[in-house]
Amino acid sequence: MPEADVALLLSDAQSQLGLAPMQAVRLVEQARSLAHQQGQTGYEAQATLIEARAYLRLGQLAASMQAVQNALELAEQAQDMGLKLDGLRLLATVLREQGELDLASTYLEEAIQLARQGVQPAAEADCLNQQAGIHHSRAEYAQALDKLTRALGIVRTLNNPAAQASYLNNIGILRTELGQYPQALEAFLEAYQLYQQEGHSARNRAGNLASIGNLYMEMGDFAQAHRYYEQALAEAHQSSDRLIELQVMQLMAELAYKRQDYPQALALYQTILQASQQQGLERMQATALEGLAKAQMALGEPQTATQTLLEVLALARSSGWGATLLDVLLSLGEAWLAQGALEQARACAQEALELASQARRKRSTYLAHRLLAQIHKAAGAFETAVMHLEEYHRLEREVFNEESERKRQTLINHLELERARTEAEQLRLKTELERQAREEAQAKVFQRTQELEFAQLEIVSRLALAAEFRDDATGEHTYRVGRNAALIAQQLGWPSNEVEILRLAARLHDVGKIGIPDAILLKHDRLTPEEYEIVKEHTTIGARILSGGRSRLLHLAEEIALTHHERFDGSGYPRGLAGEAIPLPGRIVAVADVLDALTHERPYKRAWSVAEALAEIKRQSGRQFDPVVVEACLAVFADAAVGVEEHMQRLDSDLSLSVQLEKAQLGWGVGEVEQLRQNFEQLLAERTRELEQARREAQMLARRMELMAHTDVLTGLGNRRAFESDLESEVTRAYRVGYPLSVLAMDLDTLKLLNDTEGHERGDALLRTFALAVQESFMDLGRVYRIGGDEFAAILPYLDVSHRNEILSRVEAAVRLTQQRGFPQASVSSGLAALPEEASSDGDLVRLSDQRMYQDKLVRRRAREAST
Repeated sequence: MPEADVALLLSDAQSQLGLAPMQAVRLVEQARSLAHQQGQTGYEAQATLIEARAYLRLGQLAASMQAVQNALELAEQAQDMGLKLDGLRLLATVLREQGELDLASTYLEEAIQLARQGVQPAAEADCLNQQAGIHHSRAEYAQALDKLTRALGIVRTLNNPAAQASYLNNIGILRTELGQYPQALEAFLEAYQLYQQEGHSARNRAGNLASIGNLYMEMGDFAQAHRYYEQALAEAHQSSDRLIELQVMQLMAELAYKRQDYPQALALYQTILQASQQQGLERMQATALEGLAKAQMALGEPQTATQTLLEVLALARSSGWGATLLDVLLSLGEAWLAQGALEQARACAQEALELASQARRKRSTYLAHRLLAQIHKAAGAFETAVMHLEEYHRLEREVFNEESERKRQTLINHLELERARTEAEQLRLKTELERQAREEAQAKVFQRTQELEFAQLEIVSRLALAAEFRDDATGEHTYRVGRNAALIAQQLGWPSNEVEILRLAARLHDVGKIGIPDAILLKHDRLTPEEYEIVKEHTTIGARILSGGRSRLLHLAEEIALTHHERFDGSGYPRGLAGEAIPLPGRIVAVADVLDALTHERPYKRAWSVAEALAEIKRQSGRQFDPVVVEACLAVFADAAVGVEEHMQRLDSDLSLSVQLEKAQLGWGVGEVEQLRQNFEQLLAERTRELEQARREAQMLARRMELMAHTDVLTGLGNRRAFESDLESEVTRAYRVGYPLSVLAMDLDTLKLLNDTEGHERGDALLRTFALAVQESFMDLGRVYRIGGDEFAAILPYLDVSHRNEILSRVEAAVRLTQQRGFPQASVSSGLAALPEEASSDGDLVRLSDQRMYQDKLVRRRAREAST
């Protein structure tokens, strides 16, 4: 019974982790004490692990670290490899939260080896998922996707829908950050379907819906993002997990901030702060305080924001939150700078720089340099300011180049990753219903493919015969070549199924003659050199007609059509191949074709006897023909039992009957060939219409998703992602071709005021009206984009600094149009930068145009203040 008491306490503690972590700690203390008294080291280790998870949930990293280390020692004493594995995974999680990414990776590798030794694939998959999280923290997206794909493949073989959904959700998060929105949505929706199955928690569903909301927020569709956040919040309420509920509220607060609804953001952050304080969730408190300070700064309250940030700083220092400490120091430095407290600002920025350098966080490092440049500029130390500014630009370019390279590498690996993902997805289909659906789908695809292949084969067969009827009244030459080739291949020892395929494929050897004019093909006299060159083109024409087929027969027919006029000594056409470089089917058909051509009458020659033809083929052995194939041909047709002529006549007689039967089955005669040629395209279209329709629909869907990813939903203009992509391409082209390029930055001065006084619906109407007006003004000069809330930009090829007045007059024209269309107070600040006179890269163009736009905004603001 005492053992049952310990197990019951541990079960209760585990159930309290999500609801009341401190209650879980109290239960664990009782369980551990009881287990220690009874000498149950395994239970003691298990209790200590639950304690570590509770402290981690509360954000108390130091206490969590101590607990997990104690648990590992107890697991060693108990010689329980399963508990040791759990401890190593939890230790890696705590280290990651502390910013110790290298050390976390080391422990995860140890855990993976332990999982493999113990044949615990689910634990191995979890370690791979954690490794992906570390790669994500370092912005190593390709490695992160690789680890997640491997983890997903493992859990699919285990039929573990919960883990599958979790890893798919993480893949969606990565795809979102990479800007691969269609792939991200696909991953999220697949995870959503798994989460809807019986047995999945509302907490998991809330996390998935919140991730979809994040995707729409990244795409600029704030309304859709808010809708998914509300659904996520409803699920979180059902889960009774206060932490996930607060995390969703935090996302809603960030959305309000992005929409410049700062009072709403402030209210949400305050609600989150109060709730997290009541629950003792220190990490969430810090997050709420950071958001609160950000909203306070946006509302022009730097002093209040400073006090808020000092609270976060104290929490970060006491709890050992490395990443949080760094972010808070940068924000606090900006708050001190806004108040003119330069010494305090410099101290924060300097400490942030040192921490960022130690942690090798380049982005935080260059942000610290930028802040120090602003501080020293304000203090009048211009040389030091310039030094930090140069370092800021150097590091920013370095980070930009690294991210570009990572994205390039991700695209390179994308095909392999998608292939692996597809293979893993196929393994998921385990149930009888899914298997039946797959079999039915495969049967349908096979049937359609067979129909398409048969249609293509039927068409090219008819084309081949249509071509042959032009210089063979019976049309039987193609059939005889197929028969001869099959007999030779059989003599060479080919398998019967391959012989049959060759018999059919060889009949298509001269399908390219359909493209040779009658005046040349039916000419009785010797061909001129020019005419002969035209005739030789029938090999490549035939190969093109037969190309694109997916069956073995059509591939073989394409190969034969291209190579049956190559010569063994290398003097043939079209490519001058020699010896065994000529495919064996082509070498066989070369002999079969010449044998039939020699023994039958043509417009330009008499029919030779079989003996004469075989003698000529033997004479050309090693020159025109492969000696091995010649020997096989002679063995087949130089039959000693009967005369050669009689043997060939018998074969031709048998063939004539089979040809007539096959014609009867196909239902056409000689007089219908011309009509067949005229109906060729119509027949092919009828056979492939359904497949083509499906392909077009798939292309249209992909195109819509691509447009969605690069289009601002509100205005219909290109979004920031489209702007960055187009600008990078345009700069490259401008340097290559040698033309100037300008970038225009624009900002709607009155949007925030309009949102605050008349509501966001009126603000959205202003955005749409100005977008239409500015697009009309610049339609003949370049493309306009909406790159953020009230920010617009235009890429203007072939315009340099000499066109500045013309460009600015176009901006004023767009403003006047906006005013005339219902927004009389509309005003726009703008800034222009030109390449190569003023900038040397796309980053320089953006920075310089932004800087000039803000200068223009400041001038306008001062003018308004002076007028009032």
